[in-house]
Amino acid sequence: MSLGLEVAILPGLAVARRIDGEGDWKRHLMLSPAFGLLACLGLAGFCFIMEWSLETLTTLLILANIAAIIAIRVEINPEPKQVNIERSPWFWIFTTIGCFIALTPLSYMRPMGVDWIGFASLADSISRTGGFILAEPSIGEWLYPPAFPMLAAWLGTTSYLGVFWLGVMCFVALLLGIAAVGEKMGCGHWTIMAMLLAPALFAKNLDSGFPTVASQLGLIVILMTFGERLRWNLIAITALIVAMIHPTGLIYLATLVLAQLIMSKRETFTITDRIQSIILVLAILLVVLALSPVFDGKAVFAEYGWQGGAPMLMYSGLLLPLAIWATWTMRDDSKAMTLALWFGFNWALSSIHLFDGLSGIAILSMLSYALYSMSMHAFHIPLAALVGMRLSRIEGGISSDGGRAVMITTLLLCGLAHSALSELSHHDELHAISDGDTALFGALENLPEGSIVYTENEHWGHIYSVPEHIGITAVPTLGILKQEHSIQNAATTAITYDDIERLQELGITHAIASPKGVMMQYIQASIHWQQIWSSGGSVIYVLEDDMMTSQFIPVTGDNMRPDPWASLRERDPFNLGDEKLYLTEGTHSFAVNESQAYEICIMTEFVGDVSATINSREISGSGWYNTCTYAGGGGFQIEINSEAEFWINPLGASGRGDALFDQTGIRVHWIEIVHLA
Repeated sequence: MSLGLEVAILPGLAVARRIDGEGDWKRHLMLSPAFGLLACLGLAGFCFIMEWSLETLTTLLILANIAAIIAIRVEINPEPKQVNIERSPWFWIFTTIGCFIALTPLSYMRPMGVDWIGFASLADSISRTGGFILAEPSIGEWLYPPAFPMLAAWLGTTSYLGVFWLGVMCFVALLLGIAAVGEKMGCGHWTIMAMLLAPALFAKNLDSGFPTVASQLGLIVILMTFGERLRWNLIAITALIVAMIHPTGLIYLATLVLAQLIMSKRETFTITDRIQSIILVLAILLVVLALSPVFDGKAVFAEYGWQGGAPMLMYSGLLLPLAIWATWTMRDDSKAMTLALWFGFNWALSSIHLFDGLSGIAILSMLSYALYSMSMHAFHIPLAALVGMRLSRIEGGISSDGGRAVMITTLLLCGLAHSALSELSHHDELHAISDGDTALFGALENLPEGSIVYTENEHWGHIYSVPEHIGITAVPTLGILKQEHSIQNAATTAITYDDIERLQELGITHAIASPKGVMMQYIQASIHWQQIWSSGGSVIYVLEDDMMTSQFIPVTGDNMRPDPWASLRERDPFNLGDEKLYLTEGTHSFAVNESQAYEICIMTEFVGDVSATINSREISGSGWYNTCTYAGGGGFQIEINSEAEFWINPLGASGRGDALFDQTGIRVHWIEIVHLA
């Protein structure tokens, strides 16, 4: 995959040399990943729109590299200007730290968040069908900006790995580009240092909002010409590419250009500028009007509330007071005021989420979806650029009292962030799917030709890489889902009511279940499903009688805590509740007086790097474990062998968890009692 993305370097370098004529080779190299990936994403999106194959994309990328080599070799000026830029060691220190933190999530087995499942599904669909076509037996397609999943599919690896790698690389390229922008603006290391004072974009990329972050690569192009005369041809090309990546990048690019236009009125604003700006506005309006009917009937969406309020404070809170100070003290600086105005426009757009639930205005609904979670991605760059400008003017620089304070704060925050991110690699419970689910998806390759597999319509049930010979019932909802036919609801109802005849009519032959969901409970309670494969609590069933039925009972105790995934479960067939017993240390016994049962099992979830003995079974490591024994043994004894460790739980910040500073331990989900029917 790394070799695959090297195709971006030479085109990026060629573009950097043309855009940044004042830069040296080091700055051009820093800009080349951002510009190169932007070019590759543009070609990928163009190929998708033209319905060209991945092989054609390969040809275009090769041609782009050949053109780049020619452009680099041929000097426009007979006597090229020698540029020598002196950089503080802190510039390289903080740039390296930023990139290192951004790369840390690659140490995880899979991306965090849930969006990557949808992106991986899109990439897989491109590899299989050449478009965003739903897997059978569903009929329909996704509508989503095509550039990112198309390029991820071109990387030619497992779909989710392509998405993961490309997403992280785009963020690293963005950070390198911001560092280069800061240097050109005279902010040196201060801008990238300011970026490290807020978790915003770091959190968005960690949460697998990859296309949203990638779309901001276009901002680097515009910011590299910051303070110069607007280059409308460059703006138009960049806007077109960004529109194929994600609409948020286009919106922020438009607000940046608008801020520059307004501030340029202090200088000459020619008739040509006015005509070109009108054309740009009309083009954006045309795109908005063309897309808005798709959102007709949809309400304004604001899952996390007003993005310009508490969420913004959460992700950019440390930058805000610094930005206010910077704006006031640099109110006579046109560049600073442009950045402040840019931030103001983005903040004004957040008012859309104050109309949560409002329906009937398609444009507002579209913008609310496009600007989803904008507290993470709308304010970070304008605030960091503004703060970086002001910090660079501190008398005495980094050796001053204020400079040292900011530097020490930044280094401490970076150390804390990296420590927290590293710890997350030991917490499988934070992932939308478990290790067992991942293994299960691979096991589907062994099912017979023509199998129709029921999958729960939640993150853990979505198969992001569908084997060619089987069908699946559920598909991720991503972007705009145009589903003309689906058996998902009918199949779910049939399983819920144990209507086997209806399942046979629908053609269902198999089912999969994750311990994160609830459909396992319905299936286990039926005598008509037989387990044929299991791992880590995840199970594959075939629609055949096994003459066994299960009941599930809750486990209670002194330390009941909310299950972070409970809000996504619409059903609770055995009244297990949203809170589960949480054990951090010691030995715990659970009596089960069901001597007539065939088997009893206890489902546990190890939170963090925990080792324990359940009856005589030794278990270690994060993840789900289903431990079974024959009835009549008295029940279960859990002995925790490892010491509880404190860790920063991001669920505590998002509201899905009850503790920010958490302890490792064992979450006990249920006891299952199996009877022969």
